[in-house]
Amino acid sequence: MTAHYFIATCRPIPEYHKSENKYPFLSGEAYKELLPFSLPYVYELGGEDIEFLSFLDSFMGVGDIVEQYIYEEGRHGYPLSHNYPEESRTINLYRKTYKDQYGEYKLDNKNWKEELARRTIASKRSVTTFIND
Repeated sequence: MTAHYFIATCRPIPEYHKSENKYPFLSGEAYKELLPFSLPYVYELGGEDIEFLSFLDSFMGVGDIVEQYIYEEGRHGYPLSHNYPEESRTINLYRKTYKDQYGEYKLDNKNWKEELARRTIASKRSVTTFIND
């Protein structure tokens, strides 16, 4: 079983296209048809949640949207991931809120990255949407 962490963005990630890329991004175009994304630019990423959250904080402008999803491949390339929209999460970086199927939670304004990194962000069962508004 192989797990791939993907993000989709509404605009290209300029850091991905530079030789001094400090974020571990790869093109996700090969998997694009298999992923439940609604945004056009797809990247596979590595690294820790806290690094990813720091990247989002610096990359996202007002009104930007980024989607995240874990795609797991089983034997013979059959997907083990499913998309259950009712389990989706929405994280608002501007308002510092985390919303899942159980409710909406306010994150601490100073330690929100650490607090969010302790929660379930990505899932193989639903898309996590990051918004900045």
